[in-house]
Amino acid sequence: MAKKSIKTEKTEKKVSTILVAVDFSPYSALALRKARSMVREKSGRILVLHVVDQDFVKSCVMNDIGEEKNIKQKLFLHAKEKLKNFLNQERIVGEGVDKLICEGIPYLEINRQAALNDVEMIVMGSRGNSGDMNSIFFGSTTERVLRFIKRPVLCVPQEEINKSS
Repeated sequence: MAKKSIKTEKTEKKVSTILVAVDFSPYSALALRKARSMVREKSGRILVLHVVDQDFVKSCVMNDIGEEKNIKQKLFLHAKEKLKNFLNQERIVGEGVDKLICEGIPYLEINRQAALNDVEMIVMGSRGNSGDMNSIFFGSTTERVLRFIKRPVLCVPQEEINKSS
C-alpha cells in the first residue's frame, strides 16, 4: 500500500497513493470521486479507509448492548459490506484501489494510516455523518485531521454536493 516502484529501462517512477477517509456519507462519496479523478491523471492508487470509532464501541458496551468482541465483530462485518457496496455504487473497483477498515479514534487513525502507508495526500469531505454535539463544540474529524497531519489534505467542500447531484 505504500508507494510502489515501477521500473522502466531509463527511470524509476513512484506511484502515488491517495488516502480517502470514508464514513459512507454523500460528502465522503464526493471525496472519493475527487480522488478517483486525481488518480486517473497521475496513474496512482487509492487507499479507501473506514474507521470504526472506538468510542462508539465503548458506548455500546457501557449501555449493555453486548460484549465488546461481539460488537466489534458486527461493526467490522457491517463496515466491510457497506464499503463494498459504497465502492460499487461509485464504480470504484479493481486494481489501484486498496480497502482498509480499522478501529480507533477516527482522526488519529486517519493520520496514523497516512503515515504508515506513506500516502501523498488525504482527501476528505468537509462534513460527514457525525452530526453530534461533539463536532459542534470540539470540531469535526476533518478539522482534527487538519490540526495534526503533516501531509497535504484536500478537503472537498459541501457546496460541491449540490453541483454533482
